[in-house]
Amino acid sequence: MPRKTRISNSREISLPHARTRILAGIALACIPLAFAIHAPEVTAEQTTWWVGADSHVGHPTEDHVGQHLAESVADVNALGIADYAIILGDLVEDRHEYAEVFEETMNALDVEWTYVLGNHDFDEDDHEPVLEPHYAAQTVQGIRFIQLSDELTGFEDRDLVMSGEQESWFWDELETHQDTPIFLFTHQPHWEVEIWPELQERLEDYNIAAWFSAHKHNWNIEEDTEYGFVQINIHSIGGVREDYLSTFLHLETAEDSVEAAVRFRDHQAQEWIAVDGQREVRFSVAR
Repeated sequence: MPRKTRISNSREISLPHARTRILAGIALACIPLAFAIHAPEVTAEQTTWWVGADSHVGHPTEDHVGQHLAESVADVNALGIADYAIILGDLVEDRHEYAEVFEETMNALDVEWTYVLGNHDFDEDDHEPVLEPHYAAQTVQGIRFIQLSDELTGFEDRDLVMSGEQESWFWDELETHQDTPIFLFTHQPHWEVEIWPELQERLEDYNIAAWFSAHKHNWNIEEDTEYGFVQINIHSIGGVREDYLSTFLHLETAEDSVEAAVRFRDHQAQEWIAVDGQREVRFSVAR
């Protein structure tokens, strides 16, 4: 059962899961828009997040559109341990028409969900995003979760490229929360984020504790990077191979820290798996 959250009075953002969508205005009567609400501040003592990526709905390897994501969502529901979910980009395979299937499939999930865009989430014909680029932040058990989206099609640049507005917002978030531990959630890993060289020079100013990413369709887990944050680059739900793979992030509040545990899941086999010989990765975040 999802644990209770309370609504904070922090910056108002748009959460993109379709449970909160409304129709706005006569001129836009047929266009679903995200309902603007305050970002929920998660104050529960423990929460579990399903962190998936690269569902590639519509990829030619699927027997039917959305196959990989649907099986993964069914397994997450059967487990019954997730409180929230984040999908880290490449939601679909390069076409607007697959976005509706993605949303319908995610709406079958038993918990609230959100997303960021990846390089494949732009239509191959008009190069427009298939869903609105989503970037947002919320405080979770004393940790600042920051989510960033691609805003340039992968047909032009496969790196994570932000608009000036999103980039300015991101730097403001980092400056405002200099003393707060930060988890970043992006599609591309840090070395493929356009502003990485600038951010790398200023890392000592911020408390980035963990960086969750995807894009590579492979695991890349580094508990002790030279940059001071834990790197969790996750495998893919679908796309290049018959994958059905993702992660779960469990957070438990202790007296002066938050204890994090990351576990790895094969949704098709419906079993927990080991990555590089490890069944889970644990790390502590001082608050």
